[in-house]
Amino acid sequence: MSTAPAWAPNIAEADPEVVSRPGRLPEEFWAARPLFQHIRQAAHSEGCSGDVLFYSSLARLSGMISHHYRAVTGIGGRASLNIFAAIVGNSGAGKSTGSSLTRALMPAPEEDFRDGLPVGSGEGIAEAFMGTVEEPTGDLHTHGKNKGDPVMRRVRKQVRHNAYFYVDEGQTIAKLGERNGSVLGETLRRAAVGETLGQTNASEERTRYIPAGSYSLGLLVGFQPSTAVPVLADASTGTPQRFLWGWADDPAIPDSPPEWPGPLAMHPGMRRLDGPCDLKFPERIRRLLWADKIGRNRGEIEVPELDGHAGLIKVKVAAMLALLDGREHVTEDDWALAETVWEASCGARDHLVERAHREAAAEREREETAKVLQVVREHEAKAEASVAVERVARLVQKHASQVGGITWGELNRRMASRDRKVLRKAVDLAEARDWVFGEGDRVCVKTD
Repeated sequence: MSTAPAWAPNIAEADPEVVSRPGRLPEEFWAARPLFQHIRQAAHSEGCSGDVLFYSSLARLSGMISHHYRAVTGIGGRASLNIFAAIVGNSGAGKSTGSSLTRALMPAPEEDFRDGLPVGSGEGIAEAFMGTVEEPTGDLHTHGKNKGDPVMRRVRKQVRHNAYFYVDEGQTIAKLGERNGSVLGETLRRAAVGETLGQTNASEERTRYIPAGSYSLGLLVGFQPSTAVPVLADASTGTPQRFLWGWADDPAIPDSPPEWPGPLAMHPGMRRLDGPCDLKFPERIRRLLWADKIGRNRGEIEVPELDGHAGLIKVKVAAMLALLDGREHVTEDDWALAETVWEASCGARDHLVERAHREAAAEREREETAKVLQVVREHEAKAEASVAVERVARLVQKHASQVGGITWGELNRRMASRDRKVLRKAVDLAEARDWVFGEGDRVCVKTD
């Protein structure tokens, strides 16, 4: 007999497949640093997944930190720390909770930071960094009260460097990207690696130019499993490879909520830099990344399509973990933790891909079964029709056996309504078998 109070919700047994599926950050990860435990406790205090708050915080923080921070590994110049994260769960699973909770956990600096913007278009992403300012023209006022002051003009240009975007339902991105002339997909791929954003137009008010390295941008997208699968299937564009993937549910959420641990008042998003700051990596990791790069370019290493950005994402995560730990250099421990994050992300991503394969195979089997059933039904229908024609042909012989045969009109009237539709075929069959012959408008029986 249940001991739950009457007001308690009816909670079903946990789905074993959900509890055991791969792709969650392991216990050893959470135990590795007090900061991780702080994040997890903050999540659990609000009934939210620890993974969701971790990925949400990582994405939002990457859009909040100074754009002067860059990861330096000796490969590809100075890498941006922009992080994209995808949270997968059914409707109501708490995907949006992490995005709102990270604002309480990591307060934003009191400056021009675009926090939690929706994604509307590729142009809109670039526009988030744009504004209008007054700049001197080089001329001076020659009369009036402003005489001697510089003549100013209003100019559209980049006026901010930090933005965090949140999309509650990933299907929105897919639909926006399908529009004719949409540059959203390309813009997201460029933003993920910190490349130049914007476009040049004939009119100044529609021109947007955000130089590479001049901005920090984070993106969090919520997906339902069914909407995540098409995005993962679009690996040829390079979009899904740029995301960290995680689950919205968390079997480790305790029955009783722990206390709210408080905000992280001092975090790297609060620091502002006057110039470039390079986060350097240990020599072993640099050599590892270099060997991977030349192995790919020589054709000696074949990397799965969805792992194309593995090294870069681990570099970004390791750099962010170093900053969260109060350091401006990456350690072997940071790298090991970044690899754990990447493995968890791959676990969630690959589980979704395998689910897609299973669903596709099941759909193909349903289609094949439907085709077989259709063929069987057609065969049975033909067999039934043949039997019906045979039966009606014998009726035609019977009715035509009277002296002088029978007219078509009389023959048609004597037939049951269900037999009239095959009467013509029945007469043809009876004639083919020499049971009857036609004579004018009459059908007569053949006699020996």
